Amino acid sequence: MTKVSKPTANGATVTPTADPASVARCGVPAPSPKGRNNVKLKLADDVVARLAALDKPLPAQAQAVLYELDQLGGSATQADLIDRLDSDASTLATTQGATRILTFYRKRLIDAGLITTGA
Repeated sequence: MTKVSKPTANGATVTPTADPASVARCGVPAPSPKGRNNVKLKLADDVVARLAALDKPLPAQAQAVLYELDQLGGSATQADLIDRLDSDASTLATTQGATRILTFYRKRLIDAGLITTGA
């Protein structure tokens, strides 16, 4: 039985993992250390009124995201919010990870005007 050898750059393709300088050439932005985790999420000033005005109530997981962001003072980095959602004290009840839940609901919450990104 033979073992698979460690991958090496053989010139067949140039990938960002084989040649970090190739990232700019292929149009893919260089990865940041934590990606979106440095993005600041903030509750909308009128979040309670917006929640009341929704046609359909939010799923419990989306509500947990808003609640935990409120518990963090209404504003936090995405990494801090994920840590809070993953903690034992979290109201998020799921077998999935908090990162997956936040990734799933983030755009929906932004589109509904319930949270904003930035400072």
